[in-house]
Amino acid sequence: MKSTLTTRTNMTLPILSGVLGSIIAGLSFLFLKQVVDAASLLNILAYRFSIAFLFMFVLVLFKVIKVNYRNKRILPLLLASLLQPVLAFTLQLYGMKYATASEAGLITALFPIMVLILSAFLLKEYTSLLQKISILFSVAGVLYIGVMKGVDGEANMIGMTLIVLSTLAMALFSVFARKYSTTFSPMEMTFMMMFVGMLMFNLILFISPEKIDFALATDMSFLGPILYLSIPSTFFTAILTNYSLSKLSASRSGVFMNLTTIVSVLAGVLILHEPFYFYHFIGMLFIIGGVIGVNMPKHKRKQKKEWTEVTPQVYASNGELEVTSSSKK
Repeated sequence: MKSTLTTRTNMTLPILSGVLGSIIAGLSFLFLKQVVDAASLLNILAYRFSIAFLFMFVLVLFKVIKVNYRNKRILPLLLASLLQPVLAFTLQLYGMKYATASEAGLITALFPIMVLILSAFLLKEYTSLLQKISILFSVAGVLYIGVMKGVDGEANMIGMTLIVLSTLAMALFSVFARKYSTTFSPMEMTFMMMFVGMLMFNLILFISPEKIDFALATDMSFLGPILYLSIPSTFFTAILTNYSLSKLSASRSGVFMNLTTIVSVLAGVLILHEPFYFYHFIGMLFIIGGVIGVNMPKHKRKQKKEWTEVTPQVYASNGELEVTSSSKK
């Protein structure tokens, strides 16, 4: 009994990290909508990850945080970082050019469902009948929104499709990040993500017909939102998410994306004054109801067992994995 209570206490910080990361990510749709009309998409991505990487590099330089890749195979992590941030953020930003913040938030509710499906194939985490029905329930909600909104024009459907593909890329990364969390610390995974994002987006901008717009660095209407997207929404969210994935299963970590849906919808409606129709509400009920069903335990005993089966991964200040008392057992 004491061991179970201790394990539950140890899970508090990863759960809080997942919740906080999802809230920050939910607000990012609000700031993305503000900058997509002020700058080109490539400039936004280049600025976003350049600032995020430089911020983290300074912290590493002054030893505020530590990373250590010695004697570690970094190629798999490099390839995973191409999924997120490179592919996921590119699709998301282009999708936001056509879809509203409310719709983008609703569609990202598919994230935990995608993680469950991918986990079954890649991590051998299988789902129950209730979870399978719940998956279909949530997919029906997204399809309902898409059909109802599709009458407004083809461009909107393109935006929603891009957001779906972006969510799929993020789900794939989450599964791989869970797999690599026994080798790399959350800081090491985050540093690699920031580096690959900065390198790739600036490289794409360099070889494209566009040029980097240095005037944006002095434009306060652009600088404010991009700083939020770079540091809290990119850097801190990545650390919080990677930390949560290092402690919890991929399917359990994915459930926190539900909060992203709620925050983004409220931000779009209350702050950006975007329209919220009745079919948005119905679709949201389908999506959230399905996600809750996916993550509902079979019975109380199973839930208790799930807490005890999780083995926390503890990383030392130098980025190396420490052996906990639970792992010794």
